[in-house]
Amino acid sequence: MKRITLLAISASMLLATNGDNLTALGAKARAMGGVGIATFFGAENTLSNPALIGKSKGTEIDFGATLFMPDVKARGEKSSADTNVIPEISISQKINENWSFGIGMFGSAGMGVDYRGSSNPLLMQARTNLLLMKFAPAIAYSNDKLSIGFAPVLQYGSLDISYNNSGTQVGKGSSDDFGFGFETGATYDITNDFRVGLIYKSSIKMKYERTLSIASQPFVPPFSSAFADDLEQPAEYGIGTSYNYGNFNFSFDYKKVKWASAKGYKDFGWKDQDIYALGAKYEQAGTWYAIGYNYAKNPLTNYAGTTPKGAVLNLFNYLMFPATEETHYSVGAGTKITKNLSLGASLVYAPKKSITTNLSGMGIPSLKVDHSETSLTFSLKYNF
Repeated sequence: MKRITLLAISASMLLATNGDNLTALGAKARAMGGVGIATFFGAENTLSNPALIGKSKGTEIDFGATLFMPDVKARGEKSSADTNVIPEISISQKINENWSFGIGMFGSAGMGVDYRGSSNPLLMQARTNLLLMKFAPAIAYSNDKLSIGFAPVLQYGSLDISYNNSGTQVGKGSSDDFGFGFETGATYDITNDFRVGLIYKSSIKMKYERTLSIASQPFVPPFSSAFADDLEQPAEYGIGTSYNYGNFNFSFDYKKVKWASAKGYKDFGWKDQDIYALGAKYEQAGTWYAIGYNYAKNPLTNYAGTTPKGAVLNLFNYLMFPATEETHYSVGAGTKITKNLSLGASLVYAPKKSITTNLSGMGIPSLKVDHSETSLTFSLKYNF
């Protein structure tokens, strides 16, 4: 199972966007800035709000993949973890007039860098790699106005941290774990053209043996003890709206990600994150065009860095796990090529974000990190 999962994602790094989460899953959702709490997309809603699969008709299968191309530089040197393939598959099935069933399997999050080829000792030959995949069967009930959905979630994760500390190699290889959680959501059609939606995603406890504890051990002191190996995926909740005006759709989502209370992330000072997504779509006769915008202030704390503790936390956050991107622009389009088969594609671009952090408490120069992202998503939908 672990090997199959790792083959589904490329062997190089996955570096995601809202913290370590992708802005969205699916070509239409990504094209529209990451909305999906109240906006109906079909089977791919299994990945955003399980209640919305209650709006589906018949059976739909959606195959998709995202080519993710982050560009991360530290002290002017580029991380070699710069090309990744993120898979997804979702299926929805109408059971009867009121009940629907769906399944989603997808790469959902991750982050990391790879400076093993660098000759700069200040980059420490650092390599970090967090990969997350989810499997979620969903059930939804829907009537003319109200839809309610629930999905138990099985999450697979892999974490690897290694670096060179004054000539000594630190790191014991990758560690894997499985965790369980759930996602639930609801939508209500206020009018035929205006819908509101709610979601809640539970936290998922994960523990990667011999990773964070080994990586943090050389920094005891200044810390009183090494960090635990827990890296809990945080809880999340959100609200969304969707409004149809003729052939146009205008959607807005707000989500809150609870990094500050998640085990592991809170040790590194990650802050809760507010995510805002806006999207517009024009669709007629099976052809659609969309644009979107997504913003979320990065969750990393930039410590003063004049103390050893602050400098070490800045080193881990900005050199090894630089989840610093904030603004994303997106476009997309799709069309039916037969009665039952349609193609879709989207482009998401995050312009360069530069942050300088203080490491003087470790007796080394400050660190400047530059981060930009480009990603292409392709989808193939089949309805019957």
